[in-house]
Amino acid sequence: MTDTPMTHTFPGREGITVILHNVPTTLDSETGEVIGFRLDVSRAIAHLVQEAAREQPPGATVERQYQARPKQALPTPDPVSLELRRVLRERGLTGAEIAERLEIKPPLVSRWLSPTYHQHGMETLRRIADALDMDVEVKLKPRERKEAS
Repeated sequence: MTDTPMTHTFPGREGITVILHNVPTTLDSETGEVIGFRLDVSRAIAHLVQEAAREQPPGATVERQYQARPKQALPTPDPVSLELRRVLRERGLTGAEIAERLEIKPPLVSRWLSPTYHQHGMETLRRIADALDMDVEVKLKPRERKEAS
């Protein structure tokens, strides 16, 4: 399977037709038959069709060049969450098991273990450490400096 830039026509709202040029299209490498679009391309198409159809009269035809939506940078994983995950994995415990030890609901532990959660409080960390028969250690260090390129 390969991605090949092609022109495709998409229906918009109120009978508006949107023609997109240079859309990365997945083709069967043996037959050349159109298979479809990668998920990121499908999402970008939906956004582009919606934008192109905006403020157009009913029944209009609009042509646009396909442009992939810029990828959003993933947030930096929270080091506390990663450490909690590491300790649980090392001890062979699940989030549900630590929730039971703390007498709380498992979704709360799931939140603490999420790499996107950045709001762990010291009291929470102390409770988790106690449940694991561990101590909490806090360390401050200089930030890493990114050199200009």
